[in-house]
Amino acid sequence: MVLLGTAFVFGLLGSLHCLGMCAPLIWALPQDKAKQSKWWANRLAYNFGRSITYALLGVTIGLLGQTFALAGLQQYMSIIAGAVLLLILLFSKGHVPLNIGFGPATKLFAWVRSKMGRLIRGNTAGSNLMLGLLNGLLPCGLVYMALVAALSMGTIVGSGVYMVLFGLGTFPMMIAAAFLGSRIKGLKSGLLNRWAPRFLVVVSLLLIMRGLGLGIPYVSPAFGSEKEISICQTP
Repeated sequence: MVLLGTAFVFGLLGSLHCLGMCAPLIWALPQDKAKQSKWWANRLAYNFGRSITYALLGVTIGLLGQTFALAGLQQYMSIIAGAVLLLILLFSKGHVPLNIGFGPATKLFAWVRSKMGRLIRGNTAGSNLMLGLLNGLLPCGLVYMALVAALSMGTIVGSGVYMVLFGLGTFPMMIAAAFLGSRIKGLKSGLLNRWAPRFLVVVSLLLIMRGLGLGIPYVSPAFGSEKEISICQTP
């Protein structure tokens, strides 16, 4: 399905945002490049940790999405999800919101940051995996927007896979940031501000078109028809 395919690109373009949020954390980790295998194991563990958390968040949001789908509301949910993404871009004046926090969760975020502060001093694959797992819980406007898109998949599996692909999409930029260090900073503002919002508009329109059920194979299939063959269908 076309919509599912946007998840990786979503993560790839959105990872430019990670240069400002997540990359400094990577740069703060011990940089013992003399031991190449250990260095790579630690960085990969950190990024896999983030992706695991994104997948779990996807599964959680998928529970809600599947409930709506079983109630016959998947079309409306897809249209609403697309509209919400457009409204977020509108109210943020065409910029991807970088850091969205929630008052009731302030204590949770503070606890997560304190745990991360301790783990960052470690230099093992295990500590880096935990660091990535916790990092995925920090408030991030980009992740929340991806979850809105994942919600429209309509199943637990579909939403989980969407967020896994989103997480994998962030790998290239984050590995490059770890390897090149602050030299990669210059990419952030221009590419993020120019291309990420445009891509999000495309995702929003795909979500709305999908909900309208225009009978376009793989893009806007008629709901309930045999043509709608995708991972977001339940057996």
